[in-house]
Amino acid sequence: MANPTAKQIWDKLSKINVNDLTEEKGGLTYLSWGHAWSFMMENYPDLTVKWHGMTDEVGVTRDITTYQGGTASVCCTVTIGTVVREMWLPVMDYKNRAVANPDSRAISDSKQRCLVKCFAAFGLAHYLYRGLAIPSEVQVSPSKPSKANGVKKSPKKTTPAKASSKKKKEIVGVDELVVKLTTDVTKLYNSGWIPDDNLKNDIRLAVNEKNRKKIETVQKIIDAAENLNLLTDESKEDSTDAPN
Repeated sequence: MANPTAKQIWDKLSKINVNDLTEEKGGLTYLSWGHAWSFMMENYPDLTVKWHGMTDEVGVTRDITTYQGGTASVCCTVTIGTVVREMWLPVMDYKNRAVANPDSRAISDSKQRCLVKCFAAFGLAHYLYRGLAIPSEVQVSPSKPSKANGVKKSPKKTTPAKASSKKKKEIVGVDELVVKLTTDVTKLYNSGWIPDDNLKNDIRLAVNEKNRKKIETVQKIIDAAENLNLLTDESKEDSTDAPN
């Protein structure tokens, strides 16, 4: 079997939604090492990981690089077939500040975070690092028909049947709103726009909960930001075209 290309790997991993498995720490969203490794093994079980470091003054090679002041960083390379990605990360405390003379626990934690970050370079949960609520390409599954339960069919024009139909339409409508919201947010990100932490959280909650009211409220904010962004771009063009 031919080795996958970088694009094939990205297309597969970047579409995986990991929201149900993430954790919130210090206002940031994390995917644990265990969950990330499971996804990678399900898709690319033959991947290899290599850690880099430096040899100290007494000739001992360690899997960290140290700097003046005692701080350190970790670095790893992940290889899938012929595709190689490298990532690095400072050894930090719970406030994401580099620590001097880190102990083995701090180094181990940073290595796990660095590995997940390297997986993101292949596409897995990359959207979290961009501050998005869900992957940029959302695949909405069609509603499944309910199974027959052995009871006689009700007449077509009955209240329960109408209520069921209405509920299905509402679910599909919410999914469409999620897709539109995510698409619009992605476009703004690509144009250089970055929301504040409160708005990021509102987007994430609205999408995760599939709450119609929350989605519509956030969508209005995104629409306003998009209009402002367009006006800003136009003003830039006018300024460029204007004579000096």
